Order: sequence, then C-alpha cells, then structure tokens
Amino acid sequence: MIAPTEDSLAAAEAELQRAQLEGDVAALEALLHPDVVYVAPDGAEYTRSQDLESHASGQLRLTGLEQLQGAARQFGQTGATRARVRIAGLAGGEPFEAEMLYTRTWLFHDGRWQVVQAHGASVPPAA
Repeated sequence: MIAPTEDSLAAAEAELQRAQLEGDVAALEALLHPDVVYVAPDGAEYTRSQDLESHASGQLRLTGLEQLQGAARQFGQTGATRARVRIAGLAGGEPFEAEMLYTRTWLFHDGRWQVVQAHGASVPPAA
C-alpha cells in the first residue's frame, strides 16, 4: 500500500495519464472515485461511468499524450495536480490535437489516490 505523499500523488497522476493513453479501463476504474465529475473545456460535465465508457467503446482514443509541465500538492488526505499536456487522438472518429491544462482534486481513499474532481482547459501551444 502506498502512503499519501506528494510523490505518490505525482505517481498516481502519471499512472492516470498512462491509463488514458493506453485506454486501460481497469486502471482508470481504480483511479477514478465513484463520485468523480470531469468538467470539459466547453463546460459539459461527465460522470465516472461516462468517462469509462468513452474509453471502453473507443469513442475516445488517445494516440499521444505528452506532459509538458506538472505539479502535485498534498493537503493531508487530499491533493491537487496540475498537468499541462499535448494530446492527440480520435474523438467520435474525428482526429484532434490540443494542448490542455488539467487540474485534478484527489482523495486518498481505500489505500490509494483517486480523482474526485477534474477540469480541462484548452490552452495556446507553449512557445
């Protein structure tokens, strides 16, 4: 079992990104709290089941994910991560490329970090 530290939080963020890139639904299930809500750049809100289904069905398939910047902060049993990433893939069969800034709130729950809230914002490409 991992301890709730900033290092283990940063490792959980890295594992989340790996699972997203590989479409690893089992890993995503472990990393997403049952009550997680993701707020997309357009303001749409997605539940855990909707997020997992998008990966399981292939509706969302990432072909590239590169972290450009990142930070992890722990506050007791909670934590926050910020990751600026360059992503590419297919959404609904349509190709996309973007630079995104993700902020995630994590809870150390059942011996592991789990995302309880996430937000993604499109950002201009880094110079």
